[in-house]
Amino acid sequence: MSDIMINTERKYSATVIPNAFIDRFLASANGSFVKVYLYLLRCLTGSEMQFSISSAADFFDCTERDITRGLDYWDKNNVIRLERNGSDIVGITILDLSSEPVKAPVRIANTTANVISINNLRAEASKAAEVSEEPVKASSLMSIPTLSRAAIDEALNTPDVSWLKNSVELYLQRPLSGDDQNLLVYLHDNLHFSNDLILHLYEMCIEKGKKDIRYIQSIALDWHSNGITTVEEADRQAMLYNAYYNAVNKAFNLGRLPGDKEKKIMHSWESMGFSPDMVKEACDRALLQCNKPSFTYADRILTSWNEENIKTPEALAEKDRTFNATKSAKRGRPSKGMSKSAENYLNRYSQREYSAEDMLEIERQMIEKSLGVSIKREG
Repeated sequence: MSDIMINTERKYSATVIPNAFIDRFLASANGSFVKVYLYLLRCLTGSEMQFSISSAADFFDCTERDITRGLDYWDKNNVIRLERNGSDIVGITILDLSSEPVKAPVRIANTTANVISINNLRAEASKAAEVSEEPVKASSLMSIPTLSRAAIDEALNTPDVSWLKNSVELYLQRPLSGDDQNLLVYLHDNLHFSNDLILHLYEMCIEKGKKDIRYIQSIALDWHSNGITTVEEADRQAMLYNAYYNAVNKAFNLGRLPGDKEKKIMHSWESMGFSPDMVKEACDRALLQCNKPSFTYADRILTSWNEENIKTPEALAEKDRTFNATKSAKRGRPSKGMSKSAENYLNRYSQREYSAEDMLEIERQMIEKSLGVSIKREG
């Protein structure tokens, strides 16, 4: 196929994107991070645009933390250089990508070349105790082995993990404890979580108000057990989990989070391909049958539907119509009548016939017995 020439009749101001950025970063970078970089370039082309974390978040209709994650990503990859004063970003330098730059140490901004000043990004982080120099003690956290102090220090001295540690400390707004460092290094070196996935883990937990290491660890191990390796997969699981949990909670009115075994059952429903609506319908039927919430009975219902390949409300409605029609047909059949033996038993004795006079006599006897008097018969 021949080349196609692209022309335009419109003259307009343009945002120049370095070819080196397209060649080296465009294919591998997260789309939301690319947007942040392009927005930075756009801010440099016109004096009418002032950059701030909040304005960028409003522009993209996302959270300020999403913008900060993008800035951190490009800072790590030597595309921009963030200038910090404590936890505050006070400047951004768009680096020259025509050659491989050497990562400059983090410092206070003191240049006017291609710098976008940013003020009031975050409130100053609260003061915390310094990181303990003692060896990591035996971990009380389940399923996470305790790494040696030497192994942790060796990992933290690498540029990748060192940058990750600084980013997580900014998220938590405190230095990392020994257990924090142990978990961070284990996720990076042993479970092979990417930096993006680790930052997404902490971001998600912090947004829920959960900074406890045990909670963060439980989410990380759950991701690992379910084969989650990307931010997109983590978001998808969170969305499905929330949808399934909401469906179950509406039907069962749990008022609590599901336990580990209940989570496994919910994961099996996902693997069978059931939608949250079908899960809620199964839970509703389980509640009517058992008069109490029962994940086990709901699982039996969904398993039977799966075996019959009933995966949609329409297919389930058709099954119900067929069942009700069959039931109504059975209910409308004439009775088979009395068995021969029962008929012979009832007809074993001769049947007596009563005349009108006999009935009057029986009535008179009953009245005498009830009143205790004698009634004279006429005639």
